[in-house]
Amino acid sequence: MAVERWIALAGYMGAGKSTVGRLAAGQLGVQFLDADDLVMAHAGQDIPEIFAQRGELWFRRTEEDLIRENLQADPGVLALGGGALGSRRTRDLLARTAWVAWIRIDPELAWDRVGGKPGRPLALDRDRFIRRAAEREAVYREAADVILDGSQPPDEVARVLAEWATGGGPDEERAG
Repeated sequence: MAVERWIALAGYMGAGKSTVGRLAAGQLGVQFLDADDLVMAHAGQDIPEIFAQRGELWFRRTEEDLIRENLQADPGVLALGGGALGSRRTRDLLARTAWVAWIRIDPELAWDRVGGKPGRPLALDRDRFIRRAAEREAVYREAADVILDGSQPPDEVARVLAEWATGGGPDEERAG
C-alpha cells in the first residue's frame, strides 16, 4: 500500500503524532520518521538538553533543515514537532511534497497526557501550554489536508489516516 506523497503529522504536544505515525506507517508499509528523533540524533542530546544549551531557535532551525533533507527520500510518514509548522519554509515545503494530517486535540487533554512530564520543556507551565496550543491552531488548520480526532485511540486514528491516504488523499472529504 504505497503512498504517493509523504504524510506529515502535525498537531500539538500530546496529540499522538509519534504513536499514530508508527501505526499508520506500519499499515501502509512505508518508513516512519519522527522529527524530534532526527533532531536529537543530529545533536547527540535529548530535547531538554537541546533547549537548555542551544535554545528553541537552534532546535527549530535544525528541525527545518532535517525535515527538508529527509523528505527527499521515498515517501513515508513523518511526525512533525508540535511547533514545526511555525516555519513558513517548512509549511511551503510540506505543501509541495506532503499531505499534512492535523491530529487535533483539546489542549486540556493534551496537558493531561504530557504536562509536567520529563522530556517536554514546553509543557512545564499549564497556562502557557494552553495559550501556546491556541496560538498554533490557526497554523495547523491552514496547513491541514485532513483533520483527525486525536481524542480517539491511536490505532483508530492510524486506521482512518491510512484509509484516507490510500483512498486518494486530499481529493476525499476531511476524515474528522
